[in-house]
Amino acid sequence: MTAPGRGAGLLVALVLSTVVLQIVVAVLLKELADAAPRSTLVLLGALALAVGLNGVRFLLWGYTHRHYPLSRSYPLVALFFPCILLLSAWYGEPVDWNQVVGVVAIMLGVGLLNQEPAKGGQTDG
Repeated sequence: MTAPGRGAGLLVALVLSTVVLQIVVAVLLKELADAAPRSTLVLLGALALAVGLNGVRFLLWGYTHRHYPLSRSYPLVALFFPCILLLSAWYGEPVDWNQVVGVVAIMLGVGLLNQEPAKGGQTDG
């Protein structure tokens, strides 16, 4: 399913791009709700931007799933967790060690899920 020359780095970049787009849209909508824009044009423009970014995210997912197996690409969505933890800290929310350790554990699990199987891994006898 994976075309030659398309390695794990591209897969991570594609999935991370979709995660970042999702977070950008969430932040845009949060800031928009908090700001209560005075202009309908600004509101409609921000909403159109959010819809457009989600469209780009949809296309990236389509490309990713066409070129990589779900068993490798979908677990990488867990990249969302460290991004959210960083965003939480950015907004001044307290981040404790339990959250950091939890995110590290999730990332280790994702790393294990995306390990290439050993070649000639089993021996008879």
